[in-house]
Amino acid sequence: MNRIEELKQRKDGLDVLADIYRYAETGLESISPDDEPLFRWYGIYTQRPAEDGFFMVRIRIPGGDLTPRQLSAIADLSNEHGRGLADITVRQNIQLHWVRLESLPDVLDRLREVGLSTTEACGDVVRNILNCPVSGVDRDELYDTTALVREVNDFFVGNREFSNLPRKFKIAITGCPLRCVYPEINDIGLFAVRDGDAVAFRARIGGGLSTAPRFSKDLGVLVSADEIVELCGAVAAVFRDEGNRENRKKARLKFLVEKWEIPRFREEVEARLGRRLRRAETDEAAPVSERDRSHLGIHRQREDGFYYAGIAILGGRTSGDQLNRLADISERFASGRIRATNTQNIILLDIPQNNLETVKRELRESGFDYEPSWARKAIIACTGIQFCKLAIAETKNRAAQLDEYLSSEVEMDDSVRISVTGCPNSCGQHHICDVGLEGSVTTTDGVKRETFQVFLGGGVGAHESFGRRIGVRVPSEDLSRSLGRLFARYKESRIEGETFQEFCLRHTNEELAGFLAPVAVASSHASGAMIEQKAMGD
Repeated sequence: MNRIEELKQRKDGLDVLADIYRYAETGLESISPDDEPLFRWYGIYTQRPAEDGFFMVRIRIPGGDLTPRQLSAIADLSNEHGRGLADITVRQNIQLHWVRLESLPDVLDRLREVGLSTTEACGDVVRNILNCPVSGVDRDELYDTTALVREVNDFFVGNREFSNLPRKFKIAITGCPLRCVYPEINDIGLFAVRDGDAVAFRARIGGGLSTAPRFSKDLGVLVSADEIVELCGAVAAVFRDEGNRENRKKARLKFLVEKWEIPRFREEVEARLGRRLRRAETDEAAPVSERDRSHLGIHRQREDGFYYAGIAILGGRTSGDQLNRLADISERFASGRIRATNTQNIILLDIPQNNLETVKRELRESGFDYEPSWARKAIIACTGIQFCKLAIAETKNRAAQLDEYLSSEVEMDDSVRISVTGCPNSCGQHHICDVGLEGSVTTTDGVKRETFQVFLGGGVGAHESFGRRIGVRVPSEDLSRSLGRLFARYKESRIEGETFQEFCLRHTNEELAGFLAPVAVASSHASGAMIEQKAMGD
């Protein structure tokens, strides 16, 4: 049994809350080594450098659904306890940094006062549940899953039957025809489909990225909305009882699904339910061809006379002042419904037509981008080395540099996705992006320098594939120009109507490496080549 499992057996992560309050009074030195890993069950991690005594606090926001009061509370906590910084994540959470141990009680108490929580935002539990950020207002929506997400969230959070899973567990639910929550990479991905004159849900299970990426597999069933909570509970129960607790590297649901395959897993789920699920007529649902799943920009809502504004927040990095401004705009000029998105952005819902121009002006004057360039829309970025103890490269600043260069120097008409990720764990989802940039360190003439390994051709939908590691490492300072050369070659030699992903899929790694730079020399090491005029060793 590994160390984390030993700790979980001795104390459930949900039991550590009182200790967090106690340690806030007694100080850092008093924290038990057995308790600190369990802080994760309340969304709390030590941040880099750990010896400085700062914490990251992740706020659980089911479906990204926020009110102006809640967003203002987060903004104020950011300003008072987090040096004015806030990060939106790819799971619709918001993270605060620079939080001192003695500040944690105030942060937790004030979040609770506005109906928010950090409970089970991290840890070996059901993480924040994703929903389409325009659920309930999208004109093309198949089903409004807002209430379903709340029901599933309420079933799991604080439920001790599921507070000690073998590993983290991720659920996404959507009625969006774009499947914008990426069911392909979640442990459970539920999405609405047409079922004759009605709507039903298909389920994909066992997805996940990190260092061993797997796409989820279709469970081969159709379920109604009122079966979803029970189905999620049954799948999680199978994982809880049968998942690998000896090896955390093999503990995710994806490995159990791969070992058993779908027929056996479905039988186990049905045994928990006590009934046979309705079989789908096809093994898999038809893929989505639309490549842009971001919902950014100004769009009409289902109800006549109302609009939503999808605002691009580059790499999810924002500030307390900016969040307060968005809360104010939403409260004064719209309905007060705000959504964080799984592409690290913010959407303001229910803007009356007669307020639309006012909202646009307010957003522009406040520095918000509701008409993002293709590059700004494309880029996501994980936390990176500034705060994350696992990261080995800077990400947020690299994302900003890419945005500045590509937006001004390169024109693109395809919905490309670019991920800047600080380590192989893929919090930035670089495996499923057209361009995945994975941080690394390369030694040149005895000097270590930050580089990025390049993955190309990843994506979901019509071409479900993980990006290929093409065998080059690009120095950080050369990233923008290298990608500019690659995109230029795509535009020059694309076949009519060809997407960038399709362009990458029809070229070899060597060809793609050559497009990145005039010279790409193979390294004698397995890590591949540097985009340099000479070969470099690691």
